Amino acid sequence: MDEQDVSIQRFLDHDLTPDERVQFLQQVDADPGLRREWLNLELVVAEAARLPRIAPSTHFTARVLAGLEPESKSILDRFVGWVTAPRTLQWNLSGAIAVASVAIVAGAGLLRLVPARIVEAPYSSPPAQTVSLEQAPTTYVRLVLVQPGAQSVSVAGDFNGWNPSRASMTRSDGGVWTTTIRLKPGRYQYMFVIDGKQWLADPLATEDAGDGFGSNNAVLDVGTTL
Repeated sequence: MDEQDVSIQRFLDHDLTPDERVQFLQQVDADPGLRREWLNLELVVAEAARLPRIAPSTHFTARVLAGLEPESKSILDRFVGWVTAPRTLQWNLSGAIAVASVAIVAGAGLLRLVPARIVEAPYSSPPAQTVSLEQAPTTYVRLVLVQPGAQSVSVAGDFNGWNPSRASMTRSDGGVWTTTIRLKPGRYQYMFVIDGKQWLADPLATEDAGDGFGSNNAVLDVGTTL
């Protein structure tokens, strides 16, 4: 694992300080290869978090417990095991009387130790869960805007109902605002919202479209690959 892999892993594990996170994001903006590797790992983490947790079956649990080393038994447990263990005996009258006496004494002792009533609760194994591996493909898209004088910047578009409060951007050194959003393949229109009142089309967008009110929205065309 090289230094870049370590940085990505620490970023995903939230082990970086705020300054280290800013430095990492600046490296991501400057290095397309690092950005592609990081976004791929982000996608893997997001998909893994959506997998259901499946409890092991009772048969699996029983096999595991059967493979464990038995705990050391007490003297009483060994005595009960010896009395109740099946064995072949050569019977005669004196032997039968001796065994019967031992059984009576052992039975009287066990009656004092065993609870008066044992209730067994019925158990039904949970229904098997079906995991669907066919998920709609998604892509992580990173948006960047340079606005040193802004106090807050967010993104509004048809992918979030044009609600700027649902996609806030993070400021880094130099007044660079960034955010990463997860989108399915398609064609989207969006705008930046500066300080909650100024709407601005993305200057880095390669395409725009009229909004029907005399202004233009930035257009984002998301494919199935980064």
